[in-house]
Amino acid sequence: MSTRQRIVSYETLAGAFEPYLVQAGTVVSGLEGTASEVPPASVMSQISIGLQVLELAKRNPDVMGGTEHEMASLLQTYFAERATRTAPGAGDGLEAKFDNTDLLGWIGSFFTWWKKIYPHPWQNPEPKPTTIANDYRIALFGDWGTGLYGAPVLARSIAADEKSFQLVLHLGDTYYSGDDAEIKERLLEPWPKVPGALNRTVNGNHEMYTGGHAYFNNALKHFSQSSSCFAFENNHWILACLDSAYADHDLYGEQVAWLDAIVAQGDNRRLILFSHHQPYSLLDVQGPKLVAKLSKYLENRKIFAWYWGHEHHCVLYDEHPAWGLFGRCIGHGGFPYFRETGFGDTPAKPTWARLDTKNLVPGAEVLDGPNPFIPGHEKEYGPHGYVVLELHGPRLNELVVDADGTLLRSQELGK
Repeated sequence: MSTRQRIVSYETLAGAFEPYLVQAGTVVSGLEGTASEVPPASVMSQISIGLQVLELAKRNPDVMGGTEHEMASLLQTYFAERATRTAPGAGDGLEAKFDNTDLLGWIGSFFTWWKKIYPHPWQNPEPKPTTIANDYRIALFGDWGTGLYGAPVLARSIAADEKSFQLVLHLGDTYYSGDDAEIKERLLEPWPKVPGALNRTVNGNHEMYTGGHAYFNNALKHFSQSSSCFAFENNHWILACLDSAYADHDLYGEQVAWLDAIVAQGDNRRLILFSHHQPYSLLDVQGPKLVAKLSKYLENRKIFAWYWGHEHHCVLYDEHPAWGLFGRCIGHGGFPYFRETGFGDTPAKPTWARLDTKNLVPGAEVLDGPNPFIPGHEKEYGPHGYVVLELHGPRLNELVVDADGTLLRSQELGK
C-alpha cells in the first residue's frame, strides 16, 4: 500500500509511543545502549507537544486528520512512511500500523531525520509575467494534496471538463508535510490531466515542514516552474501568485518589490492575487504580516480579487468596504474538514450559509453540506470542490464547482 493511502491518527501514534518510557527506562537503568538511543530531553518535549496537539484535534481515527503544527505533521509523515516500509501488508484499511518492538530505534531514526531538515534555498521569481490570452480559463483548488476522499474525484472532474483549461493552479498544502513520497503520490501522480494546460502549484506551509525540498526540487521541476512565486498578464489583468509559506504567513524576500515592478509596468490592468495564506478571515486567524506588506495596494483599492487556501473551507466574502477587493478562501480541495457547528443540521446537498461581518472582516457565504466521499462520516464533514475562473476581456466569471463537477454557483465579479 502506498503512502498516499496511509493515514495516521492520534490514537495510533499514542499507542505506538505508549511503551516508550518503559523501554527507555530499561535501556538507561540497564546501561544496555548508548546515550544516542534515548533522544535528548528537548526532542522528547517537542514530540510530546506534537502528540498533545494531535490529541486536541482528534475526532475520527478512521479519517485523515491534521494540524498546522510542524512536529505533529512530521510525526504523521514519518510514521506513515515507516509503517509502509516495515509492514506494507499490515491491515486492509487506511490507518497505518506499526510494530513497536523497535520503538527506541524508530524514535532515534526520527530524530536523525528531523535534525537534517533545513529550508531549501529561495528561488527568485521571473522578473516578467507570462503573457496569456485575453480569454483564459483557470481551474483553481487548494489544500488538495491528500490523494484521498474528494481529491481524486475533483481531479477527474477537471480533466473531464469539456471546455478545458489553459491553467491548472493549486494553492498549496500536500499532507502531511510534503516530503518526497507525499509530493509524488499525493500531488503529482493524481494531478488533473488536462492536455495543453499550464500546471502550477503555490508553496504551502505543509510543504515547508520538511524544508520545501520536495516542493522545490520535484514539484517545480515536474511542472517546469522556475519559482514558488510567478505571474501572468494579458491586456486587462495581472495574476500574481505569491509565496506566503517560505516565511510562514508572510512574504519572504523581495516579493513586494517584484510585485511593484510588475504592477508599475501593467498600466491600468486589474490585479488578482493568489496565495496559500489568508489576509483576513471569519473562521481562522488574521494575516497581519501579509496586510502590512501589501498595505498600499489595499489602501489604494488596487487589488480586484484575492484567492487563498489554508483554511479548509470555501468562503466567498462580500466586497471589502474599505479595500474594495473580493476575498475568496478556496481551501476545500481534498482535506477533510468539519462542518461549522453553528450551521445546524446537515443539508441533503451543498448549500450556502451566511456569516455576518465581524471584527472588521466582511460578511461571507460559506459552502455547507455533506461530503459523500468520506464513508460513514458524510454528515460531519463539509464538501470538497474547486473554482473555475473565466477571463473574458475585462470581465471575470467565477464558478464554484463540487468535486464531482456539479456547478454550485456562478457569477461575474464586480458587475
